[in-house]
Amino acid sequence: MAVNSVNSIANNVISEMNKAKKTEEEKSISFGDYLKDALGQVNSLQMDSDKVTEDFITGKIDSIHDVTIAAEKASISLQLAIEVRNKVLEAYQEIMRMQI
Repeated sequence: MAVNSVNSIANNVISEMNKAKKTEEEKSISFGDYLKDALGQVNSLQMDSDKVTEDFITGKIDSIHDVTIAAEKASISLQLAIEVRNKVLEAYQEIMRMQI
């Protein structure tokens, strides 16, 4: 009886793993979707930085630290996006130079 219960538990675990694998494959996103999402996040950080700067200028917030942090987050994310773009272009150019 113990062997049967172990087998049934093992079968249940395997079936759950297969279900998780299928849903993981269904949830996978394309590279283009990933890039679009990343650029949307960069844009969101830029807009947040502008909003915090505007709030500081109008006197809604008093902390210059928040303004500086928001501006640096936006700047770093933009620099990262530019570097990723440069690497993608370099890879494309390298592929185009390959001889077949």
